[in-house]
Amino acid sequence: MKARKLVLIIADLLLLALVIVQGIAKARDGVKNFKFDESPDEITITTPAETIKLSCQDEKWFINDQKYPAIDYSVESIVESISSIRALDKVASVNENNLNKYELVAGKKITVEAKKDGKLLRSIEIGKSASSSSQSYITIDGGNNIYLASGSLRNTFDTSVKSLRSNIVWSYDANTLSSISIKKADGSEWGLTRVGSGDQTSWTISLPDTEVDSEKAKSFLESLAKLTASNWYADDVNADALGGELFLTVKLGHTFEIATLDIYKKAAQSDDEEDTYYAKSSESPYLFDLSSYMAEKFNKNIEDVKK
Repeated sequence: MKARKLVLIIADLLLLALVIVQGIAKARDGVKNFKFDESPDEITITTPAETIKLSCQDEKWFINDQKYPAIDYSVESIVESISSIRALDKVASVNENNLNKYELVAGKKITVEAKKDGKLLRSIEIGKSASSSSQSYITIDGGNNIYLASGSLRNTFDTSVKSLRSNIVWSYDANTLSSISIKKADGSEWGLTRVGSGDQTSWTISLPDTEVDSEKAKSFLESLAKLTASNWYADDVNADALGGELFLTVKLGHTFEIATLDIYKKAAQSDDEEDTYYAKSSESPYLFDLSSYMAEKFNKNIEDVKK
């Protein structure tokens, strides 16, 4: 009888030990956080469609060799996502069958590398999303495990140059704008200059004996502080290829510099269409489309700012 009890006790202890070992093993394969503290200065994203190289210079991010300015908040999201990855569980080991199962193969996967001064900080491969789009299957740093990771990694990194490229042509502190001259297609031209600031501000206009309405002039000039493109043209496109007629030539003075803008108008070909506009500027080597609203902001006359 005593021997039987002893056997049962030993069996219970062995079972308990097995449960503990399994629990430890499961915990080890459970949630893991992959983090690094350094700020990357280069991130390369390879999607099935294209390769995007983001590089940081003087705290500003640029895209590819063309150095297109990038959208700040989009890059911030990318940096945050690659710097801290939460793997919820190890789901499989890396082998051909599992790579295909989780779409971690060429033509489907997204590869991301983050570097600092040439040193690799993190490398991940992102496969398909899980049943919840806020989770994805990934490998990390070329390891032998496939993880289920939290966060919308697939959505974050399945991006493009067009999506990441900033549409800002210029953006100035409105208080630094000092002058504007506008030349129209018919050759007429006028200009407005602001001198001083605050209560000491004075205005001059190119038409003699014309009194300027200070509020109208201030509102007009400062409305031009930010210029955005609605679309960028390919690097090799020029105005001759796009056609249209020169609509306005603008010179905007700011902090002892002059920004220039040539706006072209393409007339509608039918009643169902609208006039369209594109432009080139001293602030960008690339041609870009302008919305009609943005183009018409510059199409003002002396009557719009005089008393």
